[in-house]
Amino acid sequence: MTKMDILVGTVRRIGRNGPPYEVMCSVAPASNGKHQMRIHMIESDEDLDYPVEDILRDPLDD
Repeated sequence: MTKMDILVGTVRRIGRNGPPYEVMCSVAPASNGKHQMRIHMIESDEDLDYPVEDILRDPLDD
């Protein structure tokens, strides 16, 4: 298990009042070399690749 795998299954919000998302899995780094993870936007039912550094800044959803 990698450090990023610990994030899998957590539910967070984009910023304080933003939409909730669930962290799904690790994906290939972006073209700029930054690590990313696939997230599932709960309200819109979309899957997106999102930078790990942003995930770590986003608050957990209670």
